[in-house]
Amino acid sequence: MTRFSRLMVCAIVLFPPLSSAGAAVPDTAALFEAKTVTERDSALAALEAAAPGDPAAAYAAGAGEFFTALEILAGGLHRHGFESPQSFMLPLMRLPVPDNLDPEPLTYGQFRAILVAFRDRLEKSAATLGSVPAEADIGMVIDLARLGIDLNEDGQIAPDESAAAIMASLSRGGGVPDGGRTRPHLPLRPRRRLLAAGLCRVPDGAGRLLAGA
Repeated sequence: MTRFSRLMVCAIVLFPPLSSAGAAVPDTAALFEAKTVTERDSALAALEAAAPGDPAAAYAAGAGEFFTALEILAGGLHRHGFESPQSFMLPLMRLPVPDNLDPEPLTYGQFRAILVAFRDRLEKSAATLGSVPAEADIGMVIDLARLGIDLNEDGQIAPDESAAAIMASLSRGGGVPDGGRTRPHLPLRPRRRLLAAGLCRVPDGAGRLLAGA
């Protein structure tokens, strides 16, 4: 499994199915199983609005914000005809961006804006997740074959843009995702076991999702 695939696993298992004694689990299907960006953004906005008074909503919104950060980066790279950086130093950015046969010209200012938007969205996700009380006993189940991001800015979240398809593509060394036909085996283990295994870490309790060293 590649570092980015392990990162995606880390992002998912930070939201494992747990008992929910302290807060009701929100309906996340509209967020994590949306087939269009419009539907997904509408669901995310509703969860963000509810987040200040609802730890479960904040939990879901923070996860959604993390994945939309990846979408911002992928869409910007695709728009201008770039492939994702392949450096092992940048596992978070190794997305299988589809080819663009008609890319837009790119200026320094535009490239910087893409990176700033990506950074800002990650920081927003960290802040939202950090607002969840440490004692909150909440969780959710996420189907990797239905969770996805819009890699090519067409407004659709297609099967070949699912988390399962992206992870399968990365495990094969890159290339066009396979439409989610290959489902990686992802046991949902408690976070403490992942931390002990070195697969992920969450520094300073801020909810930042980073690749393991």
